[in-house]
Amino acid sequence: MADTMKAVAVFAPGDVRVVTDVPIPEPGDYEVLVKVMYCGFCNGSDFQIINNTMEKSEGLQDYPTILGHEGSAYAVKLGKKVRHIQLGDRFIHNNLRPDVGNGYTKTYGGMAEYGLVADHQAMLEDGYTVDQLPFYKKFHKFPREMRFEDGAMLLSLSESLSAVRNFGVKAGSTVLIFGAGPMGTAVATYCKLEGAAYVAIVDNQPTRLENAKRIARVDQTINFDEQPVELAVGERRFDVAIDAVGATAVLYQASALLKPYGVVGSMGVLKKNDLLINASRLKNNTSVHMLNFPFDEYGAAMDQNIDYIVSGKIDPADFYSHIVPIDEIHKAMELVRTKQALKVILKIADE
Repeated sequence: MADTMKAVAVFAPGDVRVVTDVPIPEPGDYEVLVKVMYCGFCNGSDFQIINNTMEKSEGLQDYPTILGHEGSAYAVKLGKKVRHIQLGDRFIHNNLRPDVGNGYTKTYGGMAEYGLVADHQAMLEDGYTVDQLPFYKKFHKFPREMRFEDGAMLLSLSESLSAVRNFGVKAGSTVLIFGAGPMGTAVATYCKLEGAAYVAIVDNQPTRLENAKRIARVDQTINFDEQPVELAVGERRFDVAIDAVGATAVLYQASALLKPYGVVGSMGVLKKNDLLINASRLKNNTSVHMLNFPFDEYGAAMDQNIDYIVSGKIDPADFYSHIVPIDEIHKAMELVRTKQALKVILKIADE
């Protein structure tokens, strides 16, 4: 094995490069080296890192920094005290250490040929405490029968499932979703699986609206370029409205379309200059739920998603449209930026 690996690094705002001099990490006693096969390109946070619109408090590290948090990988080398992970086991959301080496940092670090996970069970058995566990709740195992490219969707799908449950969608709910991208379409799908009685979704991209109709079987699609949302919904009012776009204006618009004491849930990535909410502009005694995706829920959400996938209730391939080689990262960025792609999965290595 070589000493260095290929990765996607951001050197400055807008300066994204495929590099080959990133050191391959050597696993510690309880760590596992994993080979990354695919990594999802996050339409939200990856662009925040690229555009320097993520705050340091949110995890942005100094440039040059390695991108990616949706890696799909398998174990290729075990630390000498690893007992509960086997070679070939598959994982989502592999990690790198903060000081990657050769001057690189990592902001997540999944867009690299190799990464790390750890045997937490063995560490706890040997007397370590939870706060000593590396990458705690930052990765999850998935079945070997699942395809790696589908595994790369588990994180964003689990965020969507977590959002639906946190925002209080339940059997009989009426739900209005703003944004028919991969997250919005997944949210609509989970609303239906949770028993929502009526789901409407808003976008201005006809292909995305058609996908939402086909995949999530939503009850209404609304193209706001063709008709104002207020006219399209008529007298109908909703229990829950979900912002999967990331804009404060959506929160105000949504609140006016809720039943009294309804909930507006925001799961979109708000911009630096778009964070203040004027509560006096909210209507109908709206409650606003700002969701910072809770990793401590991911275990249950990912296990539920794995069950949905294995049982055929969810097909991860419905939620991505392009697979692009890592060397074509700029093509991937353009596909996402211009909304030609629903979601892009980067192919990191050949199987």
